[in-house]
Amino acid sequence: MAILTKEEARSILEKVMKFSKADHCSASLNGYTGGNIRYARNSVTTSGMEQNISLAVTSTFGKKSGSATINELDETSLEKVVRRAEELARLAPENPEFMPPLGPQKYQESKMHFDSTAKMRPEDRTKVAEDSLVPTERAGLVAAGFMEDYDSFD
Repeated sequence: MAILTKEEARSILEKVMKFSKADHCSASLNGYTGGNIRYARNSVTTSGMEQNISLAVTSTFGKKSGSATINELDETSLEKVVRRAEELARLAPENPEFMPPLGPQKYQESKMHFDSTAKMRPEDRTKVAEDSLVPTERAGLVAAGFMEDYDSFD
């Protein structure tokens, strides 16, 4: 499950903020799911899928900051990553150029999502490769190509 809904992401980030004991805490949550197909010499050579999710937390005490990243989102892991960022912040030297983070921001909804790409399946990638390979072979030529697709959030 690498793609979260807006509500799921908000819930996770709110938990992170509740765990924080730092002067400042910021968190970044992102994830992706995607696939690829590679073909060479008129034959598919590799095909694969990947997905990941990542939560990065930065904690600050005074002018000392520390960051930690995790890819597990259960409550124990969320608290663990916050405590680790706080521990690292306490160990860090002061940054004389430290600027406190911005307060809460409001961003417009992104319009850059394409359902057709987000819902691409291995069969769809195979069809794209086939649409290149079949006419190439008929013409007595040799084809090679690589295609990848991703759906992500930040």
